[in-house]
Amino acid sequence: MKFTSGMPSKLSRLAAVACRRRRPLGLLIACLALLMSAPEAYAGCDSIGWYAPEVVIKLPTTIVVPPNAPDGAVLATTEPVAVVGATAGKKYANCSGGGLIRWSSNGPFGSTTNWTGSTSISGIGYTMSLSGGGAVDGMTLNSTYTVPDGALTFTSQLYVKLKLVKTGPITKLGTLTLNGTGGYAITFYVGGTGSMTGLVSVAQVAGSSSISSTACTVTSPSPSVPLDPIKASALTGIGSTAGEKSFPITLNCPSAGTKVFITLTDNANPANTSTTLALKSGSTASGVALQVLNQGTPVAFGPDSSAAGNTNQWQAGTSSGGPMDIPLSARYVQTDAKVKAGTVNGVATFTMSYQ
Repeated sequence: MKFTSGMPSKLSRLAAVACRRRRPLGLLIACLALLMSAPEAYAGCDSIGWYAPEVVIKLPTTIVVPPNAPDGAVLATTEPVAVVGATAGKKYANCSGGGLIRWSSNGPFGSTTNWTGSTSISGIGYTMSLSGGGAVDGMTLNSTYTVPDGALTFTSQLYVKLKLVKTGPITKLGTLTLNGTGGYAITFYVGGTGSMTGLVSVAQVAGSSSISSTACTVTSPSPSVPLDPIKASALTGIGSTAGEKSFPITLNCPSAGTKVFITLTDNANPANTSTTLALKSGSTASGVALQVLNQGTPVAFGPDSSAAGNTNQWQAGTSSGGPMDIPLSARYVQTDAKVKAGTVNGVATFTMSYQ
């Protein structure tokens, strides 16, 4: 505003897992498999050779991203999808000794950062996890569970679910799909001295999500506030004011209930935390400066930051959905005992924060 007067190679050995890969239009394919391969210190497990039907995981239709969501925040979680046949009492391996269960990636996963895959929108990734099943309850990618001797059976229904998580700055909104240049082979295997293929289930991740944000759009990004000229005599002493003029900052907020905060920053002196806006270079007047007021109270300036709790950040209101105005005003203020007539120009920037 202006004021003027005038992913890893060690898993390649699992590539022989038999995955039924289907490539329907618009769908990305993941494979969930059980196979045995582990250090020789463990006893062998016999193959069951059982295959489960397909699992279809549907992405949420819409996802609203909180504007100040931290990295790692879960943006959406799909409903757990049952793996048909993986129910209580279902035997998936016979082991003469203990072993390990591990669920890990075997194929293009998009990204291996913290075992989180990438999506079509930068800053949003996904993870997959198992729930139920008893021994494997809550397992996530690259996690391990030590199994006991004997027959390995599910003690309850096994489910698969997917989460969308914030992985970094989200630079655009729009339609989200999972990145894919092929199938996503997710391998679930049991450790032992032999090799065995057990449960294999193809998990189709279907559909897409519309990504939006509760952040508002500023519809008056650079308001200019031409103050009316005044006579120097209108200022009667240090701290006296004159020539107040109203102006708004206008927003459009897509949803109701968003708390809208704002920080004003002195462009000429970004470290300024007072209520007086310094004059811009080229101003010819002296002994005078500018103030911005919120409901009649001078606003203190602060650093250019949208972080919650920023110095001199203040709440401008709560959105009701749709257009929103932040009514402000500006005026002259006398700063020295003597005022010299001339031009008065000041620039303040504003930074919005939606919380």
